[in-house]
Amino acid sequence: MITDRELDDRLTAAAGIRDAELPALPDDFLRFVTEADESASVVAARQLAAESRTAPRRRRPSRKTFVRAGAGVLVVAAAWTTAVVVDLRPERPPVVAAPDAQLPAEPTPLPLDPPGGLTLVAAEAITFPYSLDPAPEGLTPVLSRGGGLEMFGAVEPLVYSARYSSADDPGFTFTISERDPRVPPPGAQLSPPYTDDEVEDRGTTAVAGRPADFTRATLSEPSCTYAPAPPTQQQEPEQVCGSAYAELYWQRADGLWVGLVGWGDRYGSETALVSVGQSIVDRPQPVQLQFGLAPEGWAVSSYESLGNLALVDEADPTNPSARVAVSLLEQWRGYDSPDVVLRGMADGNPVEELTVKGRSARLVSVPDHFADLGSGTRMWYLAGEFRDGTGFLLQAPDTLSREDVLAMAEGMSYTA
Repeated sequence: MITDRELDDRLTAAAGIRDAELPALPDDFLRFVTEADESASVVAARQLAAESRTAPRRRRPSRKTFVRAGAGVLVVAAAWTTAVVVDLRPERPPVVAAPDAQLPAEPTPLPLDPPGGLTLVAAEAITFPYSLDPAPEGLTPVLSRGGGLEMFGAVEPLVYSARYSSADDPGFTFTISERDPRVPPPGAQLSPPYTDDEVEDRGTTAVAGRPADFTRATLSEPSCTYAPAPPTQQQEPEQVCGSAYAELYWQRADGLWVGLVGWGDRYGSETALVSVGQSIVDRPQPVQLQFGLAPEGWAVSSYESLGNLALVDEADPTNPSARVAVSLLEQWRGYDSPDVVLRGMADGNPVEELTVKGRSARLVSVPDHFADLGSGTRMWYLAGEFRDGTGFLLQAPDTLSREDVLAMAEGMSYTA
């Protein structure tokens, strides 16, 4: 019986043409145009694929280097896949087919399978630590977590954020963090979304007995954002706008800071925001994207309930190569099949056709563009769909084997 490693060696030796011998692709082949609010991990993945054709391989950033590359994911269960088998039996003399006979199709090469090395364990349920009581009627929440164990070159302050809105109401957003959200981090600048001429009132009030600063303004140009929509929606979502604006900031008794911003007729006043602020309770609520398994010793880095989820190695949180991430893909942006998702990202490597969650999927192993030059480090991209048709892109390091990646993909869950 030939082993998987021997199979990989034979396939490599049998390759008659190397990537370096191929002619350069057209300059605009890997051009990728995206809107600013598109999932960051998808943007980062496509940028890495483009850079592999146009620029030298870079060394892995040091802990002082800022790498803004996007969001991520992990999970696991039993893997169910359908793969192409390569026949490596001894060669036989050529067969001359009869006029009506069909010659056998040439086998498709499989992705290079790295050695793995991580151990997968059961993952804890991921929750957002805050809720509203009572919950605002008719509004859909988008729950996010950022900062903490990020790969931005530093461990940044943890920030939890929740945006509540609907198709006809811009709603409000609250954030909770250790730092006053009005104070920018070192080296950064912040400016309010209004001018002094647009301000109608400033002052202090109270939220649950705590002093709070408020500002109310009327914006000369309405603030607009996409209405909440499921990833399977095929038409571009309508925008919901508001000219009335209000903000409220206070420090809780436990030392955490709350920033609350509202728009429109319903939440564009300090009175409405005080009511919302007093309804914030320390009660966890589930996040829509979950994992069944995760690498042992890894932790949640960031998530957005309608967008993405990322894990990092707790022992090396700023290493961009030690990261697993998943992003949900919106069909209205054109991501209507796994082939479309991986277009321009395979970097000349074999793409395996298989089945994940009972639906068509694609898997490719490509060089890790964050790793040291000549290290041979690779990374995985798996494009697939949940059973309701919601597309996803899973990114994982080569310290996970092919079977690990497939198991994680099978174990992911998404609640629409």
